[in-house]
Amino acid sequence: MKKQLFIQLIVSLALLTLAACSNHEYQKAMDQGIESLAEKDYHKAALYFELALREQANDEQASAYYEQAKEMANAIEAANQGNFEKAINSLSVVINQKKGLKSLQEEAGKLEEQIQFKKETVYNFQEKLEQVKSLNLEENYYKVKEEIQLLEETIYSNDILSTYQADVTRLKEQLELFSKEKDKAKKKADQMKKEEALKQEEAKKEEAKKKQVSYQVYQNARFGFSIQYPSDLTMAPPPTNGDGARFYNNELEIVAFGGHTNIIDSGETIETYYYQDIVNISAPIGYQRLTDDWYVISYNENGTTVYKKFFFDDSTFNSFIISYPASKQEQYGPITDHIASTFITDTY
Repeated sequence: MKKQLFIQLIVSLALLTLAACSNHEYQKAMDQGIESLAEKDYHKAALYFELALREQANDEQASAYYEQAKEMANAIEAANQGNFEKAINSLSVVINQKKGLKSLQEEAGKLEEQIQFKKETVYNFQEKLEQVKSLNLEENYYKVKEEIQLLEETIYSNDILSTYQADVTRLKEQLELFSKEKDKAKKKADQMKKEEALKQEEAKKEEAKKKQVSYQVYQNARFGFSIQYPSDLTMAPPPTNGDGARFYNNELEIVAFGGHTNIIDSGETIETYYYQDIVNISAPIGYQRLTDDWYVISYNENGTTVYKKFFFDDSTFNSFIISYPASKQEQYGPITDHIASTFITDTY
């Protein structure tokens, strides 16, 4: 009987010793965990509180502290990785832990505000960055350039945005490339425009050269008149009586001639010839003018423009007739004007 009691006593003493040792390890782990929290080493604190739970598995305080330390460590790690939602969720666990440390809950609240601010800063920056990326460079070149500068300034003033520097740099490179391509295209367009202007200038010179007409002078000795005619016209063989000449190409014809008045009928006047021409012309007359000693009649007949000028005195007349396609008025009209203004008559 005495032996049995002795054994029981030995067992009880052993249990008390073990319990005392367990309580000591538990308290030591809890104290080290609290010290780690003060140093903001939340991962280390979680390890100590986990050790305390091994000594006292059902301890609510150790369990609460462990959850707080673990989630604080998770929150900081998630925030550093830019996973703000996960960080905020972890902090929510810390704050809502009923048996947790109040000081840690307050710390978690402050950290949550900071992370919310970072979250909004990053979100606003991302949104602005996407807006700039979506702008059409052709239409908004200067706006994009200005926005890129603002984005770079924002990154410079916020360390949390440093990861977006590569995106902004690529956007800046795209803008610079676009600018170079645009300058290249502009230079090419300017060169083409310059070349086209030179071509047009050369064409104008060539056209002007074509329009420049050199003239030769024909003088009629018998009736004393002279006429200037384009030098590229062919002169027909003159009539044997020497009363005039005919010049022509495949479009233009000039006939200059003279004659005597008052031969068939005495008392002829300039009106005699003028009205005789009017009667003989069947086409509508476009222009006509009668003076004391000359008249002009111009008309269009079957697509051909005919211009006649007639000079009169009591013994002789001088006249010329010019005809050409009406469609070539721009080309032959100035020639007609030149001949009319330079014709020299002997009737004055």
